[in-house]
Amino acid sequence: MYLTRKKKLGQCEKLDEIARACGDVWTDTVTWFWRTVSRQGVWLSRSQMMRWMCTRRISTDTKKNAFEHPDMEAFAGKRENPAATVESRYNIAQNTAQNVVKEFYNALDSWRKRDTPDANPPYKPKGYYKANWNYTQIRLRDGGVLRLSTGRGNEPVLIDWPYPEPKRVEIGWDGEQYEARAQYPVESDREPKGDKVAGIDLGEVHLATATTGEDTWLFNGRHLRSLRRYQNKTKSVLQSKIDTKEEGSRRWQRLVTSKKKQLSSLRNQIRDILHKLSRRLVETLYQEGVSTLVVGDVRDLRDGLDYGTKDNQRLHQWAHGAFRHMLTYKAELAGMEVELEPERDTTKTCPSCGTKNPTRGRKYRCSSCQAAFHRDEVGALNIREKYLDGDGWRDGYLSSPVVAGQGLTAASPETSEETEAHSSPRGGKTDQLSPFASGEAAAPSVTRETSHERVTTHPAGVRYRPHMDCGEDGSPAISSQG
Repeated sequence: MYLTRKKKLGQCEKLDEIARACGDVWTDTVTWFWRTVSRQGVWLSRSQMMRWMCTRRISTDTKKNAFEHPDMEAFAGKRENPAATVESRYNIAQNTAQNVVKEFYNALDSWRKRDTPDANPPYKPKGYYKANWNYTQIRLRDGGVLRLSTGRGNEPVLIDWPYPEPKRVEIGWDGEQYEARAQYPVESDREPKGDKVAGIDLGEVHLATATTGEDTWLFNGRHLRSLRRYQNKTKSVLQSKIDTKEEGSRRWQRLVTSKKKQLSSLRNQIRDILHKLSRRLVETLYQEGVSTLVVGDVRDLRDGLDYGTKDNQRLHQWAHGAFRHMLTYKAELAGMEVELEPERDTTKTCPSCGTKNPTRGRKYRCSSCQAAFHRDEVGALNIREKYLDGDGWRDGYLSSPVVAGQGLTAASPETSEETEAHSSPRGGKTDQLSPFASGEAAAPSVTRETSHERVTTHPAGVRYRPHMDCGEDGSPAISSQG
């Protein structure tokens, strides 16, 4: 596992030159790959393209390479370094150029694995592209200076780096300036306290609902939704003002700068909330003795669905991928395993008897056995049981009906109308733990107790801090001197 440390570098001519050279490698790779496909019907392999793009001397043995190389004059005019070795065509290190080719093939493999017919392969040229350095090109000098090789005959990139030597460094544009992203290999420093399995249902109103079969935790995502809504309104208002000004004028420039600053601040706050909730979830389950986290797989949830303009916007801005990624690496650092489980029918199937019921609002009521749950808890329970028992979860696995709440039991049929009246079709009222309007159970005896804990996004004593490692004085932390 690798963790990333970031540092802002500002903007300088040296980094612009490297980014342009990497852009040339990407553009040539894309151009000649698809040109070879269209003219010769050959899909070049990764190793063939790396030899072609990253060396001057190329073997023309067609039996060995299975395709004909074009004339090398096609690359005339590239910014070559006369002092560089013959293995380097571009004005960057050979390994850096090879990393760009690898990025293209990673994007190509990702496109091939997708089932969406509308997805496009990587084909667009780029003027600038991110640069990567492997551990063989990285040296940490005495005095805390990180040296990144740019090829023989070129001045290296020197960065003030008060941290250990990384295994991999990437420098890319973050929208305002260049940013160094260094990766460090890390190992888990803890062991799970038990062998429990927790099911996790991801959602928008409740960002995550976790259950061990005995206890349930609801992680509220309403604060995150409010920030998303404010982000959309801010973008709309500022863009409408920008459109009324003359492009390039002083007022126009001030509005554009204000828009970038405000949206950047909101993105940092949203990312901070995701970090806090994922950390809180992992630590909570770790203390409960959980060793395996089973997360509902919702990666294909958006495919083929249309809920209208407003709901589509909320659905597409749902940050379940970023939250799952944060949850995964933090759980692995704590010595826990993370597994994905398809969510199909997990929210509709009753855990008590296996009957499928349509969901309305945040409350779930089984039409067959009258068991009542919180809707998100049904999903978490079924995800957990689906991982443990395969197809057996569809027949119902709870020994007795369960009511989501503290010491509540299944309601009698007479109370079903009361529950329906309390539920909201859009899930607006979710602050009460009990699924009953009166807050009391109909049956006098308790069949099984389930405890709930609601977790907010802004716990007491925790303030917002952006997850960035910026320079202390705000000046570029890079030197172009060797």
